[in-house]
Amino acid sequence: MLLISVYCTYSHVYSQGNGSVNDSLKEKQYVMDSLKRDREVFLNSPDRLKVIDLIRIVNFNYDKINLLSTENIVKIKASSLNQTGNINIRIKKNDSLWFKISGSFAFISKDAVIANVNRNNFIYFDNFNDKVIEGPTTDNNIGAIARIKCTFDDLMNVMSGTGRIIYTDCDTLSMSEDSSKIVIALTGKDKLVKYWINADKKYIEKYAYFNTAKKEYLKIIYSNYVTVSNGYFARKVEIEKPLSKEYMKIVNETYLTNQYDLNFNVEFPNNVRRVKWEN
Repeated sequence: MLLISVYCTYSHVYSQGNGSVNDSLKEKQYVMDSLKRDREVFLNSPDRLKVIDLIRIVNFNYDKINLLSTENIVKIKASSLNQTGNINIRIKKNDSLWFKISGSFAFISKDAVIANVNRNNFIYFDNFNDKVIEGPTTDNNIGAIARIKCTFDDLMNVMSGTGRIIYTDCDTLSMSEDSSKIVIALTGKDKLVKYWINADKKYIEKYAYFNTAKKEYLKIIYSNYVTVSNGYFARKVEIEKPLSKEYMKIVNETYLTNQYDLNFNVEFPNNVRRVKWEN
């Protein structure tokens, strides 16, 4: 892992022509060639390729369900919030999600909170304050509109009832067994993520992020799986942040898959205030 991390860092510096690197061109090339050889060994090790094969199967199962429309009960708990309501969700896998929250939440008035979030940008109708908010899709902005801070991919995993594993060539991959589960661990710079995989069906039952003290700070748990479109869909998903005691649970009531006529528009009155958020 040290060698591949050095390669990822050094190759970036070298490609940028960093003036602080004072070695001769010949010495630079020798170092780069050596690191490339180490990188090839790292990327093509039998143990790593075995893990990648399993990841491909898990992600293939994830991709079987797309263009998803669901109606759910949602429970959100945080330091200043502990309420239950309803959430309608529309998903275009890996690209865009739309949700409408209604019910007894303190931050909702009138009909609902409506948002469309894609990988780069979001638009959110805050009917409590009669304004439309737009901005880049960052973890902080997701936390503000979905009431729990996480990445876009985590939000997609939670709301779609399915899980996908994302890794890079700079990550160390390992695999072990835990009871009847296969555990995949991704280790990188300031990163440790573990996935618990159903050994028979090859879907994610849980995954968790760990801090430097190896304590879970974010975990997503899937249960009540059903077979849909030759794939698997969890009708109950929980996302927890144990250190900050934040919690969201989505329990599915009805669902439709492969709905090609899904609409992801956020409708709002013409006279509402428009606000731009930054990163």
